[in-house]
Amino acid sequence: MFSPTPFGTMLKQLREEKGLSQGELAEELSKTAQYISNIEKGKNNAPPNEHDLQILIKKLGLNGDDAEEFRMLAYADRGMLPPEMFSYVFERPSLIGLIRCAMNNEISDDYWSCSIKKINNADIIGRKEN
Repeated sequence: MFSPTPFGTMLKQLREEKGLSQGELAEELSKTAQYISNIEKGKNNAPPNEHDLQILIKKLGLNGDDAEEFRMLAYADRGMLPPEMFSYVFERPSLIGLIRCAMNNEISDDYWSCSIKKINNADIIGRKEN
């Protein structure tokens, strides 16, 4: 039995809100309606690639945080980070160490949210100058 993924659920909700059929959305991607149906049902282990995601984002009228959430959920369906995030993390071994430490110590999202606020409010040495 298949269960919809968060990406599939979001895709279906947005598609229905826009009054689009699976076929109409699939046509934008040169795919079949079955492709969209499979994603929405959690049966597809190959969510849209970056090019197709951009087409879907435009067709569904997403922008800002909604577009980023949609994109992140699609990559999560593949068990991946978006390429720009992967490159950033991969090039910083200390960041990988930080993530492992956080996992081992079960650091909560609330802790990370608080840490991000502190970092954004601090004058950080080593920040890239604009």
